[in-house]
Order: sequence, then structure tokens, then C-alpha cells
Amino acid sequence: MAGLLGIGGGFIIVPLLLIILPQIGIEQQLVTHIAVGTSLMCISITSLSSSFAHNQKNAINWALLRPIVPGLVIGALVGSAVAGILQGPILILVFVSGALITAVYLLSGHKTKQGNVSTSSFIYFLYANFTGIVSALIGIGGGSILVPFLVYKGQAMVKAVGTAAACGFPIAVAGSLGFIYEGWQVTESIEYATGYIYWPAFLGIVIFSTLTAPLGAKTAHYILESYLRVIFAIFLILTSGQILYSQWLSSP
Repeated sequence: MAGLLGIGGGFIIVPLLLIILPQIGIEQQLVTHIAVGTSLMCISITSLSSSFAHNQKNAINWALLRPIVPGLVIGALVGSAVAGILQGPILILVFVSGALITAVYLLSGHKTKQGNVSTSSFIYFLYANFTGIVSALIGIGGGSILVPFLVYKGQAMVKAVGTAAACGFPIAVAGSLGFIYEGWQVTESIEYATGYIYWPAFLGIVIFSTLTAPLGAKTAHYILESYLRVIFAIFLILTSGQILYSQWLSSP
């Protein structure tokens, strides 16, 4: 799915872990936090390979990373701290809201028009703070938030996508460290867990997603972008509905 749709993986990984983790004995009140934290740890690895590929095509604006990365790191640490305070059901609502907003944006067919390049580093820093907070809260790499902003600020789409891919690494690393710290004592009784990171899930996802991503990337060349946007939007809507149903509506 990541190769086919160009997503960081968080919107795939988190719903998957919300289903699987309870089946292996993880306490329900910890499931959401572990799902989000593990998703961020996975993205910290996958974003490196993505950044390498974009850099080979000279599609990363490294100058923009100077004001953006500090904001992303601060925002991701704040987001992980907030997530540690929130109860599982509230964190699920935050994730579902983010997924549905993304779905509506994709179905709208809106394409951000290229604007004027901003010379204010502080604007990039502030927006990076916002991106880091939201990304850490719902376990994504931040590309869906950053790309429209970078295009609006004058970056060509290919540069915006490449730069956003590179930004996924500091978001994921800072967010992962925050989730490790927040869950350090909470998950002491869970084998193979460090804070809110569950290592068996991390290894399984990273190894096999690395193997299958090229297949999705090749398939993407044969499908129109508009179709891909609709496919992903429908996936997000169905996934959000399934999460809501399994967490609340199916309860007696």
C-alpha cells in the first residue's frame, strides 16, 4: 500500500495493530498507544530508504530542513507527551478524525496551487511544530500535512514530496523516543516492549514492507493518480468505520 499510494504507512499500520495487539494479550488500555508508538518507529526506518531515493533524484530541498527539522522534533516530542496523557479511546478519536479529514481532502480532488516562496524561517518552524504534534498523536510521517504547505509556499510538487519524505525521519525518531519515555514504566510487564514500542510488530512490518513496497511502486505506474486518491480515501473511510465499530458500536 505504501508503494502503491505513496503514504508513510501510519494509516495502514495503526489500524492493523489495533486489531492484532488485543489478540496477543496486550491490555486494551495500552493498545492504542503501542500501535501509534510502534508505527512511528517503523516510519523512522522506512523514511530513510524513501529519503535516499528522493535525494538521488535531487528532489529534497535541504535548505528548508534547517528551520523545519527543529520544529518537527519539538512538535513530535510535545505530541508524544500529549498522547501519553490521553486515554486510549480519546487517542483513537484523534486518529480517526485525522484519517477522515485526509479522506475528505483526497475525495475533493483539490490540488494546492504553487504560490510564492516564503523567506520567513519562523513560518516554517511554526508549521513544522504543528506537523510534528499531529504526526506524533496519530502515528504518521507527516507528508499529508507538509506537502500541501510546501507547494503553497512555492515548492514544486516533486520537491515538496521529497522534502516531506526527508522530514518523516526526524518526526518518527523524536516521536518514537517520546513514546518510549512515556510508556517506560507502564509497559514493564509486556515482553518484547520498550515503552510503547512493541518490537515483534516493528520487525515484522519493517522487514516485509521493505520487500513488498517495490511491487506497489511498480503497480502505481499503471493506475491513474486520481484513481489512487479515491482508492486510498475509501480505504481510510472503511478503516475508520471499522475502528469505531470495533471500539464502541460492537460493545453490548
